[in-house]
Amino acid sequence: MKRRIVSVLLALGCAAALSACASNEDKFVSELKAAGFSNPGEPSTEKSKKSKKVGKRTIKSSSSTIEVVVRVKGCDLEFAKSSGQSGYWLDELHVKGQEPDWPGYPENLNRDQVVKLLADNSAKPDGFKDCYKPNES
Repeated sequence: MKRRIVSVLLALGCAAALSACASNEDKFVSELKAAGFSNPGEPSTEKSKKSKKVGKRTIKSSSSTIEVVVRVKGCDLEFAKSSGQSGYWLDELHVKGQEPDWPGYPENLNRDQVVKLLADNSAKPDGFKDCYKPNES
């Protein structure tokens, strides 16, 4: 009997965790749409775990990062957000199978700011010139 109760509670916990992740992913897509990005891709969540030794104790922590790729001016840009926190950042440029980090990690950009960033003379990741098409939307 106890096994059944534990199994049911475990299943409910897993279902709640999955729906919470999906909910955060949906919220992030909505946040990007509100910032003017009309074509966000499918969100994905990356989880990482860390452990740190403090004296005789080991402190474990985990974090989730939600990632969504958006196409702007011919470039596939990956925006990332720490699950449960406000704000997001421009993480990577996806070009020819490569995913170089974006220098400076600009934060909370709306679509117009991204268009301006792509056109200015600031530092860009490797491969940027291969994808950037100023005449595309």
